[in-house]
Amino acid sequence: MEIRPVEDVVVLGHYKSDDASIISRLVNYEPQSHLAPKLKSIPIEQLPSLRTQESLIIRDLLSVMQGTGGIYIRFNKEYNPDSEDIPQFRLVKKMDASLKSFCSRIVNLGKYYILLQRACEKWSSAKYGVVLQRLAYEIRTYLNDVYRRFVINELEMRYLLDTRFSLREFRQLVSNSSVALEMRLLYNIFQKVEEEMEKRHNIDPERVKLNNLLEELRRDDNANDGNPGENEGDFDVDKYAVFVDGDYFPEAKGGVILNVVTSTIQEHMGDPQATKFLRQLLTSISTRYCEMLHKWLTHGKLEDPHDEFMINDTMKHFSGVVNDPVEYERLWLTQYCVRKDGLCSRFVGGRNQELLFKVVMTGKLLNLVCTSLQISHIPLPVGDNVNDHPLSLVDILDGPAFELYVDQWYNRANGLALNLLYNNYHLHSVLVSLQRNFFGSQNGLLFDNMLTRHFSELSRRAKHRGASESQLQQFLEHEQQVSRHENADMQDLVLQLMSVRYDSMSFRESLTQESERYNAFEANFNQIFGDGANKNGDIGSFTSALLQGIDKEASDTTTAATNISNIHYLAFDIAVPYPLNVIVNRITVSQLQSASRYLHLLQYHSSLLDSLWLEIGKNKVWRYTGYSRSVYVGIIQRARLIHSQMNHWLKCLLQFTTEYLIADQLDPLTQRELPSTVISLQQELELRLSSIMGSTTTAAGPLMDLQLQMLDIIAIFSRYIAGMRPRLCQLSLELHERYISGSGVNRNVTPYDEDNSLRTAEELQRFLTTVQVRFNEHLGAFREGLGTGVGLMSPGTNVSASTAAAALLHLLGPAAAAV
Repeated sequence: MEIRPVEDVVVLGHYKSDDASIISRLVNYEPQSHLAPKLKSIPIEQLPSLRTQESLIIRDLLSVMQGTGGIYIRFNKEYNPDSEDIPQFRLVKKMDASLKSFCSRIVNLGKYYILLQRACEKWSSAKYGVVLQRLAYEIRTYLNDVYRRFVINELEMRYLLDTRFSLREFRQLVSNSSVALEMRLLYNIFQKVEEEMEKRHNIDPERVKLNNLLEELRRDDNANDGNPGENEGDFDVDKYAVFVDGDYFPEAKGGVILNVVTSTIQEHMGDPQATKFLRQLLTSISTRYCEMLHKWLTHGKLEDPHDEFMINDTMKHFSGVVNDPVEYERLWLTQYCVRKDGLCSRFVGGRNQELLFKVVMTGKLLNLVCTSLQISHIPLPVGDNVNDHPLSLVDILDGPAFELYVDQWYNRANGLALNLLYNNYHLHSVLVSLQRNFFGSQNGLLFDNMLTRHFSELSRRAKHRGASESQLQQFLEHEQQVSRHENADMQDLVLQLMSVRYDSMSFRESLTQESERYNAFEANFNQIFGDGANKNGDIGSFTSALLQGIDKEASDTTTAATNISNIHYLAFDIAVPYPLNVIVNRITVSQLQSASRYLHLLQYHSSLLDSLWLEIGKNKVWRYTGYSRSVYVGIIQRARLIHSQMNHWLKCLLQFTTEYLIADQLDPLTQRELPSTVISLQQELELRLSSIMGSTTTAAGPLMDLQLQMLDIIAIFSRYIAGMRPRLCQLSLELHERYISGSGVNRNVTPYDEDNSLRTAEELQRFLTTVQVRFNEHLGAFREGLGTGVGLMSPGTNVSASTAAAALLHLLGPAAAAV
């Protein structure tokens, strides 16, 4: 290499004036050109010996390993250091083949060094989150403290001090150290992170949402396929379901970075050295992430300023106040959701669903306690068995330590929440009051009083219900006021929160519409998946196709003209406040409404038959003994027999519903000890209420339709019998003269006619025969349905379908007695 002598001139002058040029005040002169001088190196083939070539190449390798070019190993001409291009090195053409083979391996370390340094600068931005920032810090620390120290202290120092330091020794030092392996591992992580970044820049967010939704629907559909006995975990899949946010991060961060490192560990499980290094790196970069998890499990706080934790708060930007109980219930279900993007590999693909559910629910329960008590901090328990330190991500991903860790805080959160609900909000009294006011249990007289005072309003046709509804509301307001005065110290909260109205659909229509909506949804779902419509479109079009026809069917059902009484539309409702609506949610309230509407129909028709008995058993016209035998046997006695059959069936059904179904299902909830978890209590309440409406006798299907038809027959029979007294008077001359053509009462009445009396008797007998035949046919079908187990009770209840059917059949007695 040519060496040019440079003359350094130092000018020390003392100038008295301030207008001297700047050059005169410089120690050294400026360069004479703005371009670097082109210095030509000696061609490698002209060097005196191979040893000299080797020495110069080692010096170039030392420069390349630190990210700069050498003389015989240089950057490509197209490479610009200021760009984001991948650096490429070229070797001189006439280098010895053995030297070139070794150099081509070492120069990769220089490429790794440049790219990793560039990544550290890029990933230090706040938009990438603390996990990727910590990864950049760890890589920068490694490059400065390990890699460059190895290059300077080991390789360069040997090169400077040992004149016989050869390329073979250089290679041996690099091979014996772990630097090459660790740099390659870091570069692999860098490549995967960049691939994740590129994928997020090219994806369609709407398409991603749709794909994630379809994947969740397929998983749920596959879990529900097959026989229940073939997959015992299906119930747990529904029990431990969590709300999932399918959006992608705009940048790869948080759990995505942790999954990248985790996948790299899995790829190198056979290499202990690589595994150890990667585990240490994973532990270091996940420290802040594990602290977020620990804060969530211990205090219910989500300290995630960069939106990279696996749990997302959908209301973090909301600063208002929520007062609507329905909105609070929605927030309880959807405010804290699981981010699918970046979800820990232990939970990917639906694995460990129960454990993931516990993680989410623990923080939600602690939030419930803090919100209800208006506190910001929950003291941690003190004890030797309390693990109050965050676990490392290595322990979270593998081994049982994480399960024990989550169970500890999950049990604590449930204990705090249950203590709050039972001791502060008196949940036990609320459950008892719900049973009393909706079902009349434990001397609940709300509906009985309404039936006594407004029986005529409930018996009116459905088209006349405007004024009737206001009267029922006034009645309920009066009952609430009476309850406040009588129980000033311990008011009935449920009664104060209840409301009454006439629903837009009758009880039969509501059951039919619910079934039709489910069938329409299932048909749309199967059609969408069958046609492969998920290959294009967005989330909006998919939702529209999924719900197509459902609203139309509902409107068609509600506009159908009916000729039934108001009792079929009567519905009690309740707006349960937070946090009680975590247990008694809208699903539970809907189940309470359905079961209570069914029970109120039975009670109303039972009361109708009781009032009818006063007519046919106590009235003088019905007790008149002067009827002919054909009239007495064919009309009077038959009417009483039909009434007895109807009353016996209805009383048995009412007794079975109140004592066997409702009491058996709901009493354990109000009498047993404190439940283990909040979710088990809430799900058990839903399950027991669904068991009432899903039992053999009340299932929406053939038996329910039979019962409603039989109630319609009872209503028709009662109305006809209630207006039969004037016609009975036409069957006897004595009754006709006593009650119809009495002197001075009504001079315009038709005189008694024997032929008209016979025609009236035949008409009455024909009506009674028709009613008796129809009722007995329905009763026979009802018995047959009980015998064959139509509409079996839903699984999970403590009353089997066969036992329920046998109990009701026993109450009804032998079939011959009902004919």
